[in-house]
Amino acid sequence: MPAIDIYNVSYGLVSYGLALLLLLLAGRQRHRTIFFLLASLALLVIARVPFLFFNQELNPDESQVLSHTLTLLQHPGYWQSVDGQTIGPLNIYALVIPGAIGFPVDYTTARLVGLFLLSGALFFFWKTVALLRGAAVATISVLSPLFLLAFTRHPDFIHYSSEQLPLFLLSLVLYLLIKLYLAASPAPVIGFLSGLVAGMVPFAKLQAVPMALVLAFAAVYHCWNKYRQGGSVQALAATLAGGITFPLLVLAYVFYNQVWEDFIQFYIGGNVIYAGGNNLFDIPVTLGRLLWQSPDFLIFTGACLLPLLFTRFRLSRTGTLPAVTALFYLLASLYAITKSGNLFVHYLHLGIFPLAFGVALFITPDTITYFRISAVLLLSGFLLSDLLVADRFPSVRRQLSARKLQRSAVVETALPYTKPGDNMVVWGWRCQYYVEAQLPQGTAESHSERCVFDHPMRDAYRSRYLSDLKRNRPAIFIDATGKNSLWLQDPLTQSYKVFPDLAVYIDQNYTRIGEAGGNQLYVRNDRVPPRAKIP
Repeated sequence: MPAIDIYNVSYGLVSYGLALLLLLLAGRQRHRTIFFLLASLALLVIARVPFLFFNQELNPDESQVLSHTLTLLQHPGYWQSVDGQTIGPLNIYALVIPGAIGFPVDYTTARLVGLFLLSGALFFFWKTVALLRGAAVATISVLSPLFLLAFTRHPDFIHYSSEQLPLFLLSLVLYLLIKLYLAASPAPVIGFLSGLVAGMVPFAKLQAVPMALVLAFAAVYHCWNKYRQGGSVQALAATLAGGITFPLLVLAYVFYNQVWEDFIQFYIGGNVIYAGGNNLFDIPVTLGRLLWQSPDFLIFTGACLLPLLFTRFRLSRTGTLPAVTALFYLLASLYAITKSGNLFVHYLHLGIFPLAFGVALFITPDTITYFRISAVLLLSGFLLSDLLVADRFPSVRRQLSARKLQRSAVVETALPYTKPGDNMVVWGWRCQYYVEAQLPQGTAESHSERCVFDHPMRDAYRSRYLSDLKRNRPAIFIDATGKNSLWLQDPLTQSYKVFPDLAVYIDQNYTRIGEAGGNQLYVRNDRVPPRAKIP
């Protein structure tokens, strides 16, 4: 059992005390809804405070997004200066906005944005269930996803994840869909908004497109069905118009900035290659392996499904459209989570609300006790894990003391050779160096994994990498292959020298200053005083 620490005890008492208060309030008809929602927000914020101010990388994706943010703040042209690969442009622009108004581009800012997005996703989920089933059922159904997001300790659920913006957008689309469904006559403005937001999802993360398609199809089908029954065609037309509006805006941007080939080749083509790892028969195995890696999500899944053993679903409670949508929404989320075959736990984000929404359709006043007991069991599981699993509970004192962004040895060594307006390139996978140096990247990619491993587009990635390098002339080039790099850890087969044209360019235009922290540091020739050169 972890050593007793007054900071940890206080933190635990407040967060778990708030969770118990919510358990007492949930499912009751006479509580004040606004108080429940504020207490839910307080729980989510307080439970995540230590991780918010722990200003260090929890997952490599955080550093990748932040390096893109630093770049777009100086060179605001997506697909010209930045390629987020599987991370869509909207995920990065979500951090550009606070950076543009003066917030530091660091891990704390990113996690604050992520907290805002998760809070919005929970709120719209609650609103959706409240519209469909009433406030009492909504308060019970929101507990499981709230407790998971508040009490999980897995870094993949705590860092600024590329799934958090899609979660927010999808929760908003589901809410708008239910508003369309419950209206006697679908409002065109609601239809347009549902289509518009669904059309934004592919540019937040292509992986979430199957889920957006399910919700968009449900909205279009409902409006078409109403039209077929003698209603106005305006809602149907508005929904379709909304669905194509944002993609058309992106295409206009792509053509205006002459990045059509980059958009098609690297965003569409690159993601198709990335997602080609699994077929339908591999999905159960991949899902099982992901769940095994995340006991927190496994406990959440069990808590959601356990009450279903004691309840019975009746279509009359919700109607056909929500029930069918819930089923296909869940199936689409499982497909999105597992299709690539990669065992990244943060993909499980995409399953939280589809599962919780499906379960919410089963809750009735007669069975609400079972779902409350399930939430108690979920909370108890997190509490026991915090008490019994060594090193699981965060050291609140240590987390809060790490508010200052630290610099690695190679960054400290490199910075004296830079000037305002410079950029940097890191070969390998160590995007945190951009964040520590607060320097934009000199190539569209902030890591070079796709220039190293063998795949059909490797030559295209290499060509763009070298072209970017020659155009931007970064002051600093770091070869980070080795023990510090993610995946690219073999300098003999993965250093920049395996790319012959790049090796020639670096050797001709850069001077090796030396090794720092296991990284090879190169500085552009015109920035190097004679005495600093190493033969």
